[in-house]
Amino acid sequence: MKKHLKKSAAMLSALVLAVSVLFAGGAKEAAKEGPVEVSFWSLFTGGDGEFFDAMVAEFNRTHSDIILKTDTAKFTDYYTKLTTALTSKNAPDIVVLHRDSMLPYVKSGVLYPLDDALKEMNAPVNDFVKAAIDACKFNGKQYSLPLDVHPLIMYCNKDLLAKAGVTKIPQTYDELVAAAKKVQNATGAVGIALDNTTAVYKAYTLTRMFISGMGQTGGKVIDVASNKTAFNTAQGKKVVQDIIDLANKYGVVPKAYDYDSSVADFKAGKAAFHINGVWATGGFEQQKGLNFEAVPFPALWGKPGAWAGSHTLAIPVQKKMDPVKVKAALTFILWMTEHGEMWAKAGHIPTRVSVRNKPEFKAMPYRPGYVTAADSVIPAPNTPAWEEVYGNLSDLLEYAVANNQSANDAIQAMDKKVTEILATY
Repeated sequence: MKKHLKKSAAMLSALVLAVSVLFAGGAKEAAKEGPVEVSFWSLFTGGDGEFFDAMVAEFNRTHSDIILKTDTAKFTDYYTKLTTALTSKNAPDIVVLHRDSMLPYVKSGVLYPLDDALKEMNAPVNDFVKAAIDACKFNGKQYSLPLDVHPLIMYCNKDLLAKAGVTKIPQTYDELVAAAKKVQNATGAVGIALDNTTAVYKAYTLTRMFISGMGQTGGKVIDVASNKTAFNTAQGKKVVQDIIDLANKYGVVPKAYDYDSSVADFKAGKAAFHINGVWATGGFEQQKGLNFEAVPFPALWGKPGAWAGSHTLAIPVQKKMDPVKVKAALTFILWMTEHGEMWAKAGHIPTRVSVRNKPEFKAMPYRPGYVTAADSVIPAPNTPAWEEVYGNLSDLLEYAVANNQSANDAIQAMDKKVTEILATY
């Protein structure tokens, strides 16, 4: 009898242990089956931010297995905060990077190559516009996926042009100056709303025009292979002189004109033309009574083409990479690009061919009119020094316009400064 009791007790203990193990395993499995929380840092504010936040909300609504949590930083603070976090491997699961800013991060090894994960998920990489996705490859590896292409374009106030008798959208430098002067004389409006001084932002539009001009003439700003400047040429001087002359010789651009004022004036119907990125479209179309057209940046100095940047989404390297989080992060990134028509509401050009063919995108106002601008992109040079070069060129071009420098003096100052910067990289 004692034997049977001992045997029963042993069996009961074993059963209890088995059930405990089973329940423990089940609890662990249940924990695994819960939603994966993914963190994301964004630099999208203002109009961009509203559209981006709406996309995140829709993603979370339609994905019960993933919870995306965002934190937004001001653009002026974003890269400082990001660099610190990436260096310490304490960054969020997903980050946004401008394509022009990627190279230093790739070289420092803080971005996670996406190739294996994309292959494992059978991601439709061939659906991306080739130039856009290839621009995010370094040494043959895919380090981010492009969310958009955002080129420099030109906005035209159709009512002001009609009042001045301008019937054709300018396609050359001389045509643009003539049309702007005609509108100014007939209506008193600003000819060209082009920012040229630092306020909230540097005068980046001047540098974007300069890059566009160098590309249109067949030249470039920097020869990456030799790590030397390439703009101290007759073509470079021509582009710089033309930019300076818009404000000083022809008076069609107000001097000491900041970015916010240029946007506000065009939005209020007080400017004939406005040169800016596609991101301004969303705000302009919400302005009641503003009758405008958005067109690719004209070929002012030669062949068609304009500076363009790209917001890309990347996955940072962590102290310990979690494949579950990587998959969840990539799921979000692919979903965002797949729903580029929602992001296009902010004015950006989608990077997925399937999105460009969606009826929802084709039916959108303005965007189809400048979508071809993405086909003649003139990118910033692929150098780790670019951020520093970009800021300094903007400052020097601002000085040149403000002081009506000669093109030769302006180019020499630009060449000297950029050469000094490149020597430190």
